[in-house]
Amino acid sequence: MAKKLYLSAAAHATDNATQCPVACSENTHCNAYMDLVEARMKAHGVSVRRGYPTAKGDTALVARVREANAWGADLYYVAHTNAGGGRYSMTMCWGDAASLAKARVLHKHRKTVTPHKVVTRRDLYEIRATKMICLYDELFFHDNAEDCRRFHSGGMEQIAEETVAALCEMLGVAYHAPQSVHKAGDTVQLDKGKLYLASTGTVGVTRTGTFYLYDGKPINGRYRVTNKQERVGKTPIALNVSGWVELG
Repeated sequence: MAKKLYLSAAAHATDNATQCPVACSENTHCNAYMDLVEARMKAHGVSVRRGYPTAKGDTALVARVREANAWGADLYYVAHTNAGGGRYSMTMCWGDAASLAKARVLHKHRKTVTPHKVVTRRDLYEIRATKMICLYDELFFHDNAEDCRRFHSGGMEQIAEETVAALCEMLGVAYHAPQSVHKAGDTVQLDKGKLYLASTGTVGVTRTGTFYLYDGKPINGRYRVTNKQERVGKTPIALNVSGWVELG
């Protein structure tokens, strides 16, 4: 029988403004992130239900917890972003041995936004009212412009894939990384081609010349490229990636 996963993205009654480089909000980018997690978990054969943002605030949370409890979900996963001037990611849980063990799996996989903390919280409704273990993520700080920019320039997809790997491990499901026929270091020839600013959107510049795939990982059908071979795979990403391209 397929494992059951319930997903709950931020659904604030009064949504939170962010420092994102595009028109956004906490609810907006958490739901975009959860779209990725949902699709990938379904691709792994996991049965997924999700609290869609048709209702917000306390009404939404009560309905989501009621549905997850009645369904008998194996795991309940929440995604928010934080505020207050920090520069870290955090996973909150009830704090007993079982929930801490699962939170530490996320801690092991969370590499994109560091440092990462595991924190006990017993006052948050979804953590205390779910019958199954609830893991409550604060992915990054949305009042930091640099972190927002990274999230909207491929970071969202990276964090989502880290989460998928962790959720698969927790649920005892074999994880399969996204497949690509391209690899890091492959050359890309542009002849008045489009070099995009991000993995989504239409903003970009026209370029001619030789570029190199930065990591060979497809994100929304696009690949990071760099203009020098010695920059392939080199960190930090923001200083070594020239842009994004679409490949056939």
